[in-house]
Amino acid sequence: MQHRHLRNYLLLLLIIGIASLNADYYDSVINLTGQNLFYGLRSLISNNTNTSYDNSKEVLFQTLDNTGGNVTCIYTGQVYNVGYNYTGSNNPNTEHTYAQSWFNGSDTSKKKSDLHHLFVTNSVVNSSRGNLPLYTVASHSAATVYYTNTPWQSYRGYSLNSQMVFEPADESKGNIARALLYFYTRYSNESLVQQNTDMLPVLVQWHGFDPPDAAEITRNTGVYNYQNNRNPYVDHPEFVGRIWGGSSTQDDNLTPVPALTISACYPNPFATELNYSVSSKQSSSATLKIYNLKGQTVHRENLVLQSGESTYRWDGRDSNGENTPAGIYFLRISGKEGSATFKAIKI
Repeated sequence: MQHRHLRNYLLLLLIIGIASLNADYYDSVINLTGQNLFYGLRSLISNNTNTSYDNSKEVLFQTLDNTGGNVTCIYTGQVYNVGYNYTGSNNPNTEHTYAQSWFNGSDTSKKKSDLHHLFVTNSVVNSSRGNLPLYTVASHSAATVYYTNTPWQSYRGYSLNSQMVFEPADESKGNIARALLYFYTRYSNESLVQQNTDMLPVLVQWHGFDPPDAAEITRNTGVYNYQNNRNPYVDHPEFVGRIWGGSSTQDDNLTPVPALTISACYPNPFATELNYSVSSKQSSSATLKIYNLKGQTVHRENLVLQSGESTYRWDGRDSNGENTPAGIYFLRISGKEGSATFKAIKI
């Protein structure tokens, strides 16, 4: 028990430390809104000077996204054991979420090397995504699906506007949205309209659907320590609403509201028990599966969903009644109305 209290205390100190750092970093823009905030952030974060893509890949694979010698594909959740010398030469390799073929104007080397939008990915999925806009696929059943043995599923298919697009897995939608919003803010000659697709409304939606977690905040600090600028939308998620608004910026005809969603998980991170709220358009039965980062199912149970919003609880134990270790978990609920996934961290 004393060890648990100490661990929670140290986590609290870490959060307080990060909050104090961010308060100083954002002092000049903290009270701004709208375009004043957008351009204030551009001025604040436009000081990264790294132009070595090779060095960035070394950081990406060996330290930034490396946990115990393992790295994880941003699109499929596939875990690769790469040790500490690998630099993305084969599979997995490096994904530029803001595709290189979209680059305009100057600073090409900086853009190519900017770790805020670089992620580990399966090389086949990386090639299939190519330079397609990141957007909502209208029909998942008619799309090409990319997954391994994890709940992460990404899709390549057509939008409601009949444009070929790529939709990342629910587990990484927010991370990718904030990476693109950062890139658009940082580089003045870039656009979020690609191949007749305006990605901005969907990115704002994904940002709200999958908010930053402790792992993403830690990654943001890791990038800051290397290239000396931060992604403001990770540190201050509310900045997205202050600049672009929330649901008012979204076109409901392009981004239908899911019939089944996990609207909240709290507390997150959690130590012993996790509460999660499920919104369903109608009463129905569903199945809850909880996966660890390796894609292994640690817990499964049947649920009876009520019309509207209902709250449920997971006691942090696996299907055998044993306590699960600290780590990242994915809650996936599947029913007649579809499926929903949420990311939680146990400390």
